[in-house]
Amino acid sequence: MVEDARHTIRNASWIVAQRGAHVVGAAVFAVLVPRLMGPALFGRYTLLNSVSMWFALLSGVGAVSMMTRVVPGMMAAHNRDGLRTLTSSLIALRSLTGIGSAAGFLLVAAVLLGERDAAAVAWIAAGVFCRTTGNVPFALFLGLNQAARWGMGELLRRWLGLTFVAAGFALGGLRGACQGFFLAELGVQIAGLWWAREFLSWRAIDLRRGYLVPFLRTSTVYATSGIVLVLTTRSGEAIVRLATGRYEEVAFFGAAFAIYLTVAHAVGQLTTALAPFLVARMAQSQQREVTDWLGRALTVMTVVAVGSAAAMVFLGDTLVPWLLGPSYRAVARNAVPLMFTLFPASLASLGRVVALLIDRPRYSAESAFVELAAFWGLGFLGASRVGSIGACWALLPASMAHAAWILWRTRPVLAFPIAPAARAAALGLVFVPLAALRADAPLNVALLAAGALAYGALLVVTRAVTWAEISALRRHL
Repeated sequence: MVEDARHTIRNASWIVAQRGAHVVGAAVFAVLVPRLMGPALFGRYTLLNSVSMWFALLSGVGAVSMMTRVVPGMMAAHNRDGLRTLTSSLIALRSLTGIGSAAGFLLVAAVLLGERDAAAVAWIAAGVFCRTTGNVPFALFLGLNQAARWGMGELLRRWLGLTFVAAGFALGGLRGACQGFFLAELGVQIAGLWWAREFLSWRAIDLRRGYLVPFLRTSTVYATSGIVLVLTTRSGEAIVRLATGRYEEVAFFGAAFAIYLTVAHAVGQLTTALAPFLVARMAQSQQREVTDWLGRALTVMTVVAVGSAAAMVFLGDTLVPWLLGPSYRAVARNAVPLMFTLFPASLASLGRVVALLIDRPRYSAESAFVELAAFWGLGFLGASRVGSIGACWALLPASMAHAAWILWRTRPVLAFPIAPAARAAALGLVFVPLAALRADAPLNVALLAAGALAYGALLVVTRAVTWAEISALRRHL
């Protein structure tokens, strides 16, 4: 068990390292692509990109959640043949559903979004197909407790997307950028299939209803939850477009949301990386250990949220225009409420992990629908009144409603400690008086550094984070 814990923490540390590379890639993308395209054209591209996510997940049949629950048991039983059949069959099934998703995206982009460039839409649709099939191998790696290799999917997608989208736009405008999107998804698909070749076989494919239905029944509710979550997180651009009619406002929302997702995905990947280990502990009735891990994870996520929010408040007005260009200055304003959304988003993320551990997928689906309804209602109202900033503020109460609902449903079954994380969040108030002193960039950097030092010291003094935990983590990593 100790070795399993060390293996899990090492994988989580690789996820953190990958997120560092991901952040670098996101920064380079921000420097190049929005500047090259300009707000209006970037708004068109980011709208197509965000809507494509709906359809990529729609055909995903909940593979990540299902693999997380099923694969550890198969490996414990040394059932590699069964795992090969499952993986091969899921990829074959996704190939069929991917064709339908690509066709659905073509229809929505042409009819509802009114995109005039048919070739650009077709390249994005081809990328949707590649993504639906290419994600299965990476879901398999997560089930195998190889979170580091699972995280490589997103890292490859970031860097290949940066390379091909930027080069494609330079050579062929919006159409070339969309072609670059397809090439990036194709590269991720090829890498995943190659790494998972041990578990793939044409002869192992079994698409019989009797074989697939038990697995699909397990994953359907998880898939519903995932689809609704993506509709929430990737519908902001569409809401802003419908409410304002301006692609510039879409670009301002999309760029700010990309900043938020860079951190939010890191938090989500950390919790997901722990899931296979926690599933195994729950199977051994070690609930106390599971709740301890969840409590520590929430504290870490809260500290990350405090640091991210403080960094945006102190440095956003300087860094965002420098990275994206002066025409994107509104993005810094938009990103502030999104950074504060990291607090309830962290709670909701762990709540979904608990729903997975106790096998209550409907709890995740219910809370996802709550967030979707709140965001669509408040987001459209806010965007129609004040533009993209209104949609950004709308995500905060929507995420709070999501967290409140799923915790209300899961805590009677499996409750993890929240008090240390709440203490860590409250200690973040040390940044508030310093924020009132903001002025030019050098002073803001100094204020942020002083606040970070004070915050770190308070975390240790109040035992929100203990030296023993820091020392144990250092040994594991």
